Parts: sequence; structure tokens; C-alpha cells
Amino acid sequence: MRIITKYILREHISPFLFSLITIVFVFLLNIIFRDLGRLLGKGIPVIAILEFFFLNMAWIAALAVPMSVLVATLMAFGRLSQDNEITALKAGGVNLYRLIRPVFLVSLALTFGMERFNNIVLPEFNYRVKQLYTDISRKQPTATIEPNVFFDAIENYTLLVNRIDRQRLEGILLTDSSDPRYTRTVIAREGDLRFVEAEDRMILDLREGEIHEAEQADLENYRRSRFERQIFSIPTHNMRLERTEPQHRGDREKSAAMMREDVERYSGSLEKNRDQIRRRVGTDLDRVIPRTAREKDTDSLRTMAGRPQQTLSMEAHRRNVQAIVHQIGGERGGIQAYRNRINSARVEIHKKYSIPVACMVFVLIGAPLGIMARHGGLSTGVGMSIVFFLIYWAFLIGGEQLGDRGYVSPAMAMWSPNLLVGGAGIFLVLRTVKEATFIPWETWKQAAIRPFGRFRRCAS
Repeated sequence: MRIITKYILREHISPFLFSLITIVFVFLLNIIFRDLGRLLGKGIPVIAILEFFFLNMAWIAALAVPMSVLVATLMAFGRLSQDNEITALKAGGVNLYRLIRPVFLVSLALTFGMERFNNIVLPEFNYRVKQLYTDISRKQPTATIEPNVFFDAIENYTLLVNRIDRQRLEGILLTDSSDPRYTRTVIAREGDLRFVEAEDRMILDLREGEIHEAEQADLENYRRSRFERQIFSIPTHNMRLERTEPQHRGDREKSAAMMREDVERYSGSLEKNRDQIRRRVGTDLDRVIPRTAREKDTDSLRTMAGRPQQTLSMEAHRRNVQAIVHQIGGERGGIQAYRNRINSARVEIHKKYSIPVACMVFVLIGAPLGIMARHGGLSTGVGMSIVFFLIYWAFLIGGEQLGDRGYVSPAMAMWSPNLLVGGAGIFLVLRTVKEATFIPWETWKQAAIRPFGRFRRCAS
């Protein structure tokens, strides 16, 4: 039996690794086409670009591993069925449960590993990639100066150069509007350019030029001066990537333990809002209608009747009631906001466990489908995997939206794809063990014809 177990597992290793590499590569290509041009346009260092793609590998792995399990199961059992090895093993007294068991146990271990990955590695990687993405968005494009093209990436400055030879410039036109009182235009025959990244500055060492200054308030106040050599220091804020350390983490940057703490905190705030409504209603209602009048205490009413009472006009009563309704509406809005946050956090908690369990679910659905297909080719495995994974992912995304809005419970929203696909997998396994057809057309046909046969016999 150990030989069979090793053989079954060995048949899964190659398609699993091949599909894992392929799926990761496809996801990476999507990120490259989407973000690489923008990263290069901003002049991001190569190390930062590699870090960006490496950090995105976490969520890619969280999705690619379950998909690879499904592809590997379909291809391995399809190949065994195609070569009649399943039939030979059955003839030797090995049933389907024995064939699926080693793969299912490995998927169980993989489920525990992915659960730890989703709760430890994935939140931290998501947090760091969000931080890096924010820093990249804050950075301005790199100062790439081209000849005969206006360069205006630096605020309040415009530079035009006729010829560029490395750091040597010729035919220079510089417009400086950093001072709101004056507009300065610098014309120079030649000069040198260098960037000081440590100080976020661009240094222009110009020679043989003129400076033209015009006062904004009085354009007739115009000055012109010549120079043999002049050095201009231009600030280039946000021209280099500056790493920051944000404090806020979203739901996808937190572990399940962190989100449980958020749920407890939100629940406490929600109860405080409810208590505030109760106290506010009681206090304001006592002010408008005395408690004794509401409780119909006749003795108290007689006592109050003997005292001079302060009467309020109808307009004052209306304003008081409107104020009470407005305050209660604000508190109810806060309660609904806390409910939405609680639902969103609980959905993310269940998602961190439901997606790893998909590894076991896909083994249950992939093994009988591979045997029924009797074909272990890549096209069959990938095609059927895409269909079932799209079904699974559609239910997962739809359930997430419904769970966030409170239409269904977070547990049902995130576990319904596993229940649906897993239930179908168990059904297919049972029917494959019994060597029954997937859809018993003949049985259904006989059941449909049977009443008509009885009718004909009765009529004759």
C-alpha cells in the first residue's frame, strides 16, 4: 500500500508545480502590464520595483495554491483513468477511497499551512505593499530632460534645452515663477546639470547668459542683467522615493486575531450608542412629558395639579421633538456604521479560513471529475479547473458583498462556496465508487414512461 501511496502522490507533484508556476506567472504578467510602465516612468529604483513584485507574491500564492491543487488532481486522476490504471487498481481490490486518501491528507496539511500563511505572512505583505504603493504614488516623475522639449515636472520651473551631451547642456532657457512678485527668465549659452538626491535639489551651473526679470504688479518695471557664470539651485521635492511608516491597517492587512479585537471594540462602541439613545430618549421625554403623566400616577397628578406648572407652546414642543428625532437619527447612523464594520471584519476572518479549506474541497471535486473525463491532458485539467474555480470565486465574491451589507451572515457568505463545491464533490465521489453514471438518464426515462405504461394497461 505504501507503494501505491507514493505512486499516487508522485503523479500529483509535477502537475501541481507546473500549474503553480504557470498561474503565478499569469498573475505577475497582469501586474507587470498594469504597473511596470508607471513605475519606470517615476524613476523607481530597481530594488524597489523588485520589492513591489515580491510583496505582491503573497496574495498571488494565496490564490494560486488552491487552483494548482485542483489542476493537479484533475490531471493526475485523469491520466490514471486514461491509462486504465484506475481499473487495474480496482481489480486488485483497491477502491477509490484508498486512492483519494493520500491526496486528501496532503491537502489537509496544505490547508493548515495556507491558514498560517493567510494569518501571518499575507497580512504583513499586504501592509508593506500598500505602504510602498502609497510612497510610489507620492513620488513625482524622474527629471528626464530631452532636447527641444519643455520640462515642467518641477513646480514653478520650466526648462528648455537645445542640446544635451550627458550632463552638459547647450542653448538653455529657464523660467522661474517661484517668487509670486517676479517672473524670471534665464537664457544661457551653455551649462552643466547635476542632481543632489540627498538634498532634493537640481544644480544648474550656467555660463554666458542673461537674466530677465519682470514685476508682476507693474510689467513696465523690467530689469536685465548679464553674467559670465551663475549657479542656480532648484528644489526638487518628492523627486526621490521616500519610505514612510503609516499606522493604519485595513482589514486585509490584519490577521484574524487583530480583526477579532476590532469586532470587540466595534461591538462595545455600538452598545454605547444604544445606551446613549436610551438615556437621551428618557431624559428628553421627561422634559417634554413628565414621567408621572406617562405612568398615569393619579396621586402625583393631583399633587402636580396643585402646583403652578410651566407650560410650553406647541412650537416649543415641536422643536423639542424635532431635536430628539435628529439626535436619535445621528446615533442610529453611528450604530449602522459600526454594524457594517463588524460585518466586514467577520467576513475577512472567515475568508482567511475558507480559502485554505478550498484545497481539500478541490481534491473532492477534482478526483471524480478526472476519472470521469478519462483524459489527463493539460487542456482538460486547466479547462475544467477554470470552470469550477470561476464558480467558486463568483460565489466567494458575491457572498463577500452580501456579507458586508448584512444580507447574509458572514459565516454563510464565506463558507457557502466550500459547501456547494464540496457537496458536489462528495456526491461525485459516492457515485464514482458505485460506478454509477453522473446523470442517470435511463433511470429518469424509465421513471417518466412508467405512468404512461400503467395508463395504457388500464385503458386496455
